[in-house]
Amino acid sequence: MKKTLSTYTETPRGIFTAAGLWFNTTSDILKGYAPGLFKKHNLGEIIADAEVWIRSADSLSIMIFMLLLAADNLYLAVFGVLVFLPVWHLNKSAFITYGSTGLLRLIDNEFFLVLLSIIVLSWMGMTEQYVSLAVGFLFFIFLKFGLYRKLIEYAFNNPNKLPLNDRALKMVVVKYAMYEGESTNDVQAMESQIHRLISDNKKK
Repeated sequence: MKKTLSTYTETPRGIFTAAGLWFNTTSDILKGYAPGLFKKHNLGEIIADAEVWIRSADSLSIMIFMLLLAADNLYLAVFGVLVFLPVWHLNKSAFITYGSTGLLRLIDNEFFLVLLSIIVLSWMGMTEQYVSLAVGFLFFIFLKFGLYRKLIEYAFNNPNKLPLNDRALKMVVVKYAMYEGESTNDVQAMESQIHRLISDNKKK
């Protein structure tokens, strides 16, 4: 799919996107880590891809839930998503690669997710599986608006580690720089700058 650019606002305290995601970093911190990368990629493009990876917990969960529901396995659909989303969301940074972002961007497409859900839920209604229809609709809303993902973020928040959004953005920058063959500066220094920004924000 065609790459998209994120709409975002940068402040001295971080970057806030139109999708409602907050990153505790600045363009100067990111460009200071991999200056060569940002000569080839727009910052908005990098942020947009990071958003895709963050939302992948929601989009993959919706797809998995609907496919299992279509296979007439409501209990497995519910249990599978309740387990899959936290495991994926907490560990997705380890799987970030330049090539796989395109596939996730396709799955993250709102038209794809809504169409898949309409087809499956309509089938549940046509076959009078009203419990599956009701549960499926509730799970779609719960997942589409990131409610479960945000609950997991809150439950597993660790002040000694980078927030999950920042981890995803950091790994996108790291992996894309590697893919482009661009040199990078000390990743620990970048993390220290982000931690310092987080600390300063808490004091304000």
